[in-house]
Amino acid sequence: MGRTWGAQAGLAGLGVLSLAGYVLAFPRIPGSGLRTLSLYVALFGALFGLYLAATAIALRRAPRDRVVLGLILGFGLAFRVALLPTPIILSSDVYRYLWDGRVQQAGLSPYRYVPADPALAALRDEAVYPSINRPTAPTVYPPGAEALFALVFGLAPDGLLAWRLVLLAAEVATGALLLDLLQRMGRPPTAVVVYAWAPLAVFEGVQAAHVEVLWLPFGLLALRWRQAGRLVGAGLALGAAILIKLVPAVLLLAWWRRGDRRLPAACLTLVAAGYLVYLGGAGPTVVGFLPRYFGSGEDFNIGLRFFLTGWIPIEGAVPREAVRGITMVALGGVLVAVLGRIARRRSDDPEGVFEAARAAAAAYLLLVPTALHAWYAVWIVPLLAVQLSWAWLWFSGAVVLSYLKYAWDDFPFWLRALEFFPLYGLLLWEWWTGAAAIPRTAGVPSPVTPDTRAS
Repeated sequence: MGRTWGAQAGLAGLGVLSLAGYVLAFPRIPGSGLRTLSLYVALFGALFGLYLAATAIALRRAPRDRVVLGLILGFGLAFRVALLPTPIILSSDVYRYLWDGRVQQAGLSPYRYVPADPALAALRDEAVYPSINRPTAPTVYPPGAEALFALVFGLAPDGLLAWRLVLLAAEVATGALLLDLLQRMGRPPTAVVVYAWAPLAVFEGVQAAHVEVLWLPFGLLALRWRQAGRLVGAGLALGAAILIKLVPAVLLLAWWRRGDRRLPAACLTLVAAGYLVYLGGAGPTVVGFLPRYFGSGEDFNIGLRFFLTGWIPIEGAVPREAVRGITMVALGGVLVAVLGRIARRRSDDPEGVFEAARAAAAAYLLLVPTALHAWYAVWIVPLLAVQLSWAWLWFSGAVVLSYLKYAWDDFPFWLRALEFFPLYGLLLWEWWTGAAAIPRTAGVPSPVTPDTRAS
C-alpha cells in the first residue's frame, strides 16, 4: 500500500512540475533568435527528465494502479490544453495548412497555385500569408491532409485554435487506441505514459500543430485490424494514414505477406482515389513539392547519410551531388531490403505484427536519407509504450537538438554526434543483448487472434 501511495504522490508531483513548465516557463520563451532556440531546448530537456522519472515510476512501481493511470491521462491532457493558446514560435508549417484550406475554400487547387502566385493575390491577408514558409513552392501535403485543411477552414476560417482542437481530438483517440492495444497485448496500462507525457508529442502536436499526429489514430487502427487478420480494414485504415502523411507506407511493406492481395489492394485503392479527387484541378502537379523534397536544399538533420559521406570534403558541386545521390539511393535500397526482410521473418500473430510495425518505424528513422525534422520522429513514440527501447527513447528527446541548427550556418559536428551517436550505441547494445525483442507476457492470454478469413 505504501509503495502504491508513494508512486501516486511521486507521479502527481512530477505532473505538477511538468505542468508548470508548460504553463509558466514556455510562454516566457521569446519569439525569435538564438535565445529562443536555447531556452526551448533547455525547457524541453528539463521536461524530458521529468518524463523519464514519471515513466520509471509508472512502469516499475505502479504498473496497474488505477489512480496512477488517472494521473497519467489527466496530466497528459492538461499539458496539451495548457498549450492551446500559446503562440507558434518555431516551425511555421501550420500557416501553410491554414493557407491551403483557404485556397480550397475559394475553389482552387493548392497543388496548382503556389501562395505567391498572382492568381491568389486576393486571398492574401496580414495574419496567415506573411508567415508561410516557402511561398514560391507548391504544397507538399498529400490529399488526405489537404481535405482536412479544407474541412477545418470551412468550420473556422484561419482558425489556429480550431486546428489545434482537431489535433487534440486526434491525440485523445491515439491515447484510447493505445490503451486498447496495451490491454490486448498484456502490457500494463500505465505504459501509456510513454506517449501521454512525451515532450516530443506534446510540443510537436498541439503546440507546433504539426499534421503528423493526425495520422497516428489511423495507424494504430490499422495495426489493430492487421493483428486481428482483418486485412481489408487494415488496408483502408493504413491508406487513410498514408493520405495524411506518406511515411506510414513503410508499414505496407512490413505487413504484406506473400499471396495476399487484400491489404495492398485496399490500401492502394484508397490512396489512388484520394489523389484522383485532386487530379482534375491540378493535373501532373498533384504531387506538389514532393520531387523537390529530395534535393540537397532540403537536407536537414541528416543522420546516417552524413556520417557515411557528408563529412568528406569534396571539391565541386557536381561531385558533391553525385556522392549525395549515390548515398541516398543506396540507403533507400537498404531500407526497402530491410522492410522486405521484416515482412519475410514476421510471424502473423499479434506480437509479430506489432514487432514488424516497430521495426519498420525504427528502420525508416535510422536509414531515411532525407530530412529528419523533430516532428518526423513522433510516430515511434506510441510504439515504445508497448515495447520500450532505450535507444529510441533517447532519440525522442535528443532530436530536439536539431532545432539548434538554425543558430549556425552549419550544424556543429559535436551536436550532431550528441544526437545520433548514443542512438547508434544503444541500438547495437539492444541488438547484442536481445533487449529490443518483445518479451512474451506469461500468463496473460491475448484476446487478439488473427482470422485470415475476415476482411
